[in-house]
Amino acid sequence: MSDVGRLLDAGLDEVEQALAVRGFGALWDRRACRPEELLPGVGAAGSAAVMLARRGRAELDDAGALVGIHGLTLRQTRHRFVHRGQARHTWCAFDSIGISAALSLDAEARTDCPGCLEPLTVVITNGEPDPGPAVLWLPAAPTDDLMAQFCSCADLYCSPEHLRERIDPAATRGEITDLGTAADLGRQAWADIAGFRKSPG
Repeated sequence: MSDVGRLLDAGLDEVEQALAVRGFGALWDRRACRPEELLPGVGAAGSAAVMLARRGRAELDDAGALVGIHGLTLRQTRHRFVHRGQARHTWCAFDSIGISAALSLDAEARTDCPGCLEPLTVVITNGEPDPGPAVLWLPAAPTDDLMAQFCSCADLYCSPEHLRERIDPAATRGEITDLGTAADLGRQAWADIAGFRKSPG
């Protein structure tokens, strides 16, 4: 399949990449910032954020502040990871595992299985998910809209059987991925924030 390891920076220019990293840091601290605050002195910051939002790679509120980027969001979603007792919501299950792996977190990725609708938790220790029967469906890389074409379907399932009840891998572009491989892909996809200095919360 396409290179999921380049999923987040594919097609991004220098300003958009910088906005993604700075925006991630602000969202980690639960701050919704305007693009101009994140990249002071960069005249293209606002237009870059708008372009990212149009491609499903950012979320802006009514005031133009960044409330979602690089997999993190201030919205309440089905997907989240809990680190040091604090939940951080993400666009998809892959984000919850991938960000935790890239930052070498002790965390729990939490979501629900689309097959049985039961809650699903993956324990992650120092960025490594505990082995188990759960599998991740990774759709083919998006062409226009990351959230609509990839994140909306990048779900965690209790088992390969539950996944195949909803998706025919032979007829659908994408790949069934085990937890260890998902973590490896996450380290590649979020390599730009691997050295991010995490606040205690």
